[in-house]
This record gives sequence, C-alpha cells and structure tokens, in this order.
Amino acid sequence: MVEPLNSKDLIKGEIDRLITDVKNSLSQVKRVAVGEAWKLLQLAAASVIQIIEKLGHDISSPEKKELAMESLNKFYDSVFIVVDIPVVPNFLEPIMHKYIKGFLMILVGASIDALVTTFRNTGVFLKKMNEEV
Repeated sequence: MVEPLNSKDLIKGEIDRLITDVKNSLSQVKRVAVGEAWKLLQLAAASVIQIIEKLGHDISSPEKKELAMESLNKFYDSVFIVVDIPVVPNFLEPIMHKYIKGFLMILVGASIDALVTTFRNTGVFLKKMNEEV
C-alpha cells in the first residue's frame, strides 16, 4: 500500500514543477546577470511562498520559512549555472558563484519575511484564525 503524500511532499512536487518550468524557459540562456538573477529569485520567492501557504496548512511558520529557503536554494542551484558580474573576469565567475549565491540567499531570507507580511496585509493570504486583527 502506498502512503499518501504529506503536505511537504506536495509542496516539494509543486516547487519542482516551478523549477522545471523556469529551466525550460531559460534553456537557451547560458549566463544570467546578477540583477536578473535577483529579479528571478524574487519572483520565485513569491511563487514558493504562495505554494507553501496554499498547501502547508499543517506546517508551522518557522518550518514554512525553512522549506522556502531550501526550495529557493534548490531553485538557485538548478537555474543559475553562471551568474554574470560585469566587473569580474569570466574565468573568476565560477569561483565567485558560491559567494554571489550566499549574498543573494541572505537577501532572499529577508525578502521572505517581507513578502509574507505584504501578502497578509494586502489580503493575498488570509490572516490566521488565532491572530488578532
């Protein structure tokens, strides 16, 4: 007998589909400028947060953020092979890749909190039942 998927498995499946769709749309792109990588990460963060909020009713807020960060790390590793930095010679960019990723992931962590707050305040997410208005 096959066990039913839990909400984390469902979320990971949806995020895998998102990653595949983005990879397919960028299949001809070999290098992404750091500014464009940031924009794509912001869009991915918004999508990941919405997927988690929609499917993760039984997951705590800290677990949701952890899952979002894991998902966005996977997104970065899957989508961005080389991030182009205008002032850095091409042969140094692969070496710089992990530092760029680290910096962008710090920003993404802060963005997740801001996006969740914005989504709640604008009605994209309904306030949790136990929260005071």
